Amino acid sequence: MPQPDHSDTPPGTARRGLLAQIRFPFLGVLAVGVLALVIFWSWDWFIPMVERRAGAALGRRVSVAHLHVHVGRVIRITADGVRIDEPEGFDTLPPFATADHLMVGISLWHLLGGRVDLPVIALDRPVVELNEKRDGSANYHFPSSGGGGSTAMPRIGELNIEAGQLHLVHAGLRSDMRAQVHTTPGKGDVQPRIVADLRGTYTGQAIIGHFSGGALVSLADRTRPYPVDVDVRHGPTRLTLIGTVDDPLSFAGTRLKLTLAGPDMSLLYPLTGVVIPQTPAYHVAGSLDYHDRRVRFRNFEGVVGSSDLGGTLDVDPHQSVTFVDTNLHSRHVDLADLGGFFGATPGEHPSTTQQAAQEKAHEASGAVLPSTPINMPRLKATNVHLVYHGDHIENRHTPLDNIDVLADIRDGTIDVHHLNFAVGKGTLASSGTFVPQGNGMDARIRIDMEQIDLARLMQAMGHNLHGQGIIGGHIVVHGHGQSLAQIVGDGDGGITMALDDGGDISAILPDLVGLELGKALLSALGLPARTDLKCLIADMPLQDGVFHTRTMLLETGDTRTVGSGDIRFSNNTIDYKLLTHSRHFAIASFPGPLYITGALRSPNIRPGAEIIGRAVASVLTGFVFSPIGLLPTIEGGVGKNSSCASAIREVNENPAAGIAPHANHPARRGRHGHGTPVGTSGQHDVNAGSHAGGTENATGGLSAAERARIRAAWAHRQAAH
Repeated sequence: MPQPDHSDTPPGTARRGLLAQIRFPFLGVLAVGVLALVIFWSWDWFIPMVERRAGAALGRRVSVAHLHVHVGRVIRITADGVRIDEPEGFDTLPPFATADHLMVGISLWHLLGGRVDLPVIALDRPVVELNEKRDGSANYHFPSSGGGGSTAMPRIGELNIEAGQLHLVHAGLRSDMRAQVHTTPGKGDVQPRIVADLRGTYTGQAIIGHFSGGALVSLADRTRPYPVDVDVRHGPTRLTLIGTVDDPLSFAGTRLKLTLAGPDMSLLYPLTGVVIPQTPAYHVAGSLDYHDRRVRFRNFEGVVGSSDLGGTLDVDPHQSVTFVDTNLHSRHVDLADLGGFFGATPGEHPSTTQQAAQEKAHEASGAVLPSTPINMPRLKATNVHLVYHGDHIENRHTPLDNIDVLADIRDGTIDVHHLNFAVGKGTLASSGTFVPQGNGMDARIRIDMEQIDLARLMQAMGHNLHGQGIIGGHIVVHGHGQSLAQIVGDGDGGITMALDDGGDISAILPDLVGLELGKALLSALGLPARTDLKCLIADMPLQDGVFHTRTMLLETGDTRTVGSGDIRFSNNTIDYKLLTHSRHFAIASFPGPLYITGALRSPNIRPGAEIIGRAVASVLTGFVFSPIGLLPTIEGGVGKNSSCASAIREVNENPAAGIAPHANHPARRGRHGHGTPVGTSGQHDVNAGSHAGGTENATGGLSAAERARIRAAWAHRQAAH
């Protein structure tokens, strides 16, 4: 059979025929493969790679249940069942973070251009557990990136959170808080917002908080102010912050109103990090901004107790120790509201349980000076520059007109440059330095009385008391302790004071001491009973917390009073004796010593037994003083034309009783080296009385009925006062 002749068939035609024979089967296999890939493809195949990379970046195990990718202009990558485990050392806690779904949108075109842009991030039921132990280790510390260069943060657009939860435990701060977090979508002119509601404990106090802010995309959008609405209640303290910020990332262009209210400003420390002494209840509001790396609370106004308060407070948190610069003022101030600055309970009554406990402890201590210990750790936590001025002091019982303060606190050292009060035309000026030393403060305090008006003092003591004159002198204390009471109770120094040219002063003061019953009753009833005050001298050295009497002299036109004894701040007691002698005959005038003994808070004031049947001259011999050395101080305090100088000389040269003090009896030296007046004991006074020939004859021989009437009048007057 003849075979076909292929010799004439072109080679290319043969190859095309072969390709035609295999093309359709190949395309069919490829189509089947693509179809199978589409049908059986799973993005879960990439989960191990995602888990490894995420785990390496976070330094802990990361697991994902499922992975989905939807490709488009925005590539949407969704991870289901996301779980991030705790790092080593926190294995007993719940997972660090979980989420039912995490969706991240990536802009395809920006990605092709080499930039990461995340138009949307969505979290469904995320739960985050943050924990810091007492040793400072925390589960939210992540390993730093290995690369030396910085990686630009991607731009994040919309953030959607559905039913989020945050749990924070901080052992060092004694805090355990839970927050519910979600976002609200924008609608019309209303921007999307992030909302968080917080409950739990912070620094051991209950805390409730609400935060509402703009969407995360608004943080970088400077064309739209970022809205802020914060309301926090921490124990009894409330803080609100409402307004907008043009540039939240740099905190610039702020229009924020900060309001603070509560029973005690010292309770603001956990919220602000700023140390403030205890205060009565307060409410202040002002503008909050950030300028020149400082947080500024500007132009705030409000009330603290019965006082108004305003000013500016700048906080620099970038220094190693937070620095606070304050410039405060009050138009009307009640000094009781400032008690916390001196370690006393502020205000008329305690406003917190802590203040009540401190006041109870102070009462139990028997101290007359503030006894609340200085909080050394808090004092070292903040450096402060304080300027304060109070225009008018509102307190009819306080003879002070205004207050002016300039002080610094640095590294725990308090430097009071001046703490001055105006008193009429004069000034009560004080300064001091308090340096941390051991478990207390090494303090040096000076108080100067410059041209103090007696009339202003007397007005504050009561409307029935009147007087005029000038007081000058100074007080110096150097001591160590944890409170003002301890500092003075341990201190050395002294007080020197003189009142000169007193003019008319209500006779009630010397008369109450001298038992001039007639004039005392007239003065107490507010009837005119005036006498001329020539001089008041007090010179009392302080050693180991005890004021010893070197000189005590009060001289009026009618009376002369001298004193001796000790005032002990070391144990808050007094052992003192005053003797007043009338310089002329007065009805119902029975001179004798007055004893003031017992606790300083409630001393026992009683006339001595010598009030009956004792010669004045014999009692005067029990008081020895040498005030000549005080003349320079007196002249410096009240002026060179001082009648005190002549009064001092007259007491020595021409005493009213006609007998000079016992200059021939040298002063005994106690353990402190100070003179102890001779003859202040009861035994010496008795002897003096016998030498004088008996007081009964000098006073006209009092009957038993007269003696009883005097003692009854004294008891009645003590009850009234």
